[in-house]
Amino acid sequence: PWYLQPDGAPPPNQTQQLQQPQQQQQLPSASPASSEGRDGSHSPSPAPSLMSCGSHGSAAAGGKEGEGVTSQQLANIQASLRPGWTVHVTPEGRLYYCNHVTGTSGWLPPQTSWDGGGIGLPFGWEAATDKEGRTYYVNHINKTSTYEDPRKWGSVEAEETPEPREVNLERHPELGFGFVAGSEKPVIVRFVTGGGPSVDKLMPGDQILSINGEDVARAPRDHVIQLVRNCRDTVNLVVCQPPLDNSSSRKSALLSAAKKAKLKNNPSRVRFAESVDINGSPLFNPSSHSALTSADSVVPLMPNVLKVFLENGQTKSFKYDSSTTVQDVLDSLQAKLGLTAMSHFSLVVEHVKSLKRNKLTLLNPRDTLSKIASRPGAHNLRCLFRVTFVPSDAYELLRKDSVAFEYLFVQCCNDVAQERFAPELKYEVGLRLAALHLHQHAMANGLVSGNKVTVKGVEKECGLERFVPASLVESMKKKELRKLLGHFLKLNQNLIANGQKSLTGLQAKLHYLKIISELPSYGAKCFSTTMSDSNNETVILVSQKFGVSQIDSMRNTVCEEKLSRIKVNMFSTLFIYDINKPVNLCDIEGLDHVEVSKEDEVTRRVNLHLKDPDKESIVLLLEERDAEELVLVLQGYYALLAEKLLKVQHIRQPNEEQAPPYCGQHTVTGQNWNYPKR
Repeated sequence: PWYLQPDGAPPPNQTQQLQQPQQQQQLPSASPASSEGRDGSHSPSPAPSLMSCGSHGSAAAGGKEGEGVTSQQLANIQASLRPGWTVHVTPEGRLYYCNHVTGTSGWLPPQTSWDGGGIGLPFGWEAATDKEGRTYYVNHINKTSTYEDPRKWGSVEAEETPEPREVNLERHPELGFGFVAGSEKPVIVRFVTGGGPSVDKLMPGDQILSINGEDVARAPRDHVIQLVRNCRDTVNLVVCQPPLDNSSSRKSALLSAAKKAKLKNNPSRVRFAESVDINGSPLFNPSSHSALTSADSVVPLMPNVLKVFLENGQTKSFKYDSSTTVQDVLDSLQAKLGLTAMSHFSLVVEHVKSLKRNKLTLLNPRDTLSKIASRPGAHNLRCLFRVTFVPSDAYELLRKDSVAFEYLFVQCCNDVAQERFAPELKYEVGLRLAALHLHQHAMANGLVSGNKVTVKGVEKECGLERFVPASLVESMKKKELRKLLGHFLKLNQNLIANGQKSLTGLQAKLHYLKIISELPSYGAKCFSTTMSDSNNETVILVSQKFGVSQIDSMRNTVCEEKLSRIKVNMFSTLFIYDINKPVNLCDIEGLDHVEVSKEDEVTRRVNLHLKDPDKESIVLLLEERDAEELVLVLQGYYALLAEKLLKVQHIRQPNEEQAPPYCGQHTVTGQNWNYPKR
């Protein structure tokens, strides 16, 4: 029964007309592939269901041919698919794919069988031609379209297909098996309890496939939970991260249509989750579109969702439409969190895969979320809400906005524990900070015995991992670590005023932030660039403390290695080894205006004009995205320091062209996976 379409609706096909929920406008039906089988025209309607596979051409079943597709072509494509998948063709000649393991169908082949569409496109992208004959690109992963060629962003790293893992857990007398599950068919691990037996064994998002040898992939949730509860001492699980085929990663900030449909019927049991409307986007009523509620439904029929991760561990979820901007999300967060000093905050995205894991990239407040989602690799990004433009004095921020001050303190504590400041954060400084954090936590949570804070008292309550940089926790013996922390806790007494018995929690926070502010990377952003008067690549550092500065004292033999390590970090994340103090080129408040122009297809010329007429302007050559981000950083700090907007002139077309909308008819280039060539 789970193969059937919802509400007994007939299987949709590619000629089905779609409606936008807000505009209520019918789209033109798709026309069949051309007679040569080279190109096709279609609308983004759902693929036929598994129930209709038997009536369409299939290599596996020896079915009939579709228009322009031969049996031999189908057989060749079928041979490239992994087990459990079959390829089929509609009467109009368009290929679609059925996953018999999950009981779903879609227009995209499995990612392991993707060949770049024959022209090197990333997975899920399709080339199309507009009425003027210009090429644009359709992104079936994020349901967007753009004139920007995704290949110019470079190769997108292939993601490994998740494989099932066998896990053995021993019941803890107090924490049980140490995880919380939700959803069903399959049941999914929602979160793992810190310090419990599931740490480093289970991950949020793991699908529970079997328990003690019993297949529970399609079992009801109550049955799965009861099986786990019946295990008194140990339990054997087979789990797997969700498949990446035809959908976004479950760790993504941008949720897939399949995930949103599942969330609608089975809300996730995720802590601190909260839905927020942006721009008054109305909820979609599926009752009037019952034929389009499959997992492959187009995005405009179900609102997109952006998950924003806060430094306090909370997650805020936002529905967005094609007009929703980054600034809309910031405005909503300001209202929700009660912030007034919003000029310090921004949204950044963090790469959760590969070598870019620690890279944080600032988002343009004017950009729409749909534009950000349309870029390749967007499903590998986590969106974070951070204090990006740090204050010159934390105490002044406290006086102006106590909520923003608390957020900054929590963010810095997280950055220390996660080693975003490493390795410039020497171990002695790291231990000093850990001791101050321990003291503040003990004062705030009543863990003080008399006027004394002990390491063991705090460790018994919540462990030491949240206070100490991860490398110190891993490399030092617990006994030695406790001894050193105890030593620095005693040194905290040197910070109290005459007549004061002990350091208050607020004083500990202020001393903590003062030490952090002395680190060169505090609130800094580095850019790899070429100066106009030199052909040598150098690094420009921009921060509240150093202004616009140059780092040029690296040896050429190691320059490339160090640049690569610097470029993977942003804002409170800068690796510094034998680099001398940055050489100031200009103060940020000394800027008059900025000009940005196109140097070539990948490079932009950024001209920093200064207020001082006796000083020449500073000309930098950067990659397009770096140039955009440099301007955003300069604008952010200029607004704080000069208390007015920095003038920026873009010497180019003011408005970018909009590609034909995703929910429309597309004349696509025939590729091996959609309309095979003869």
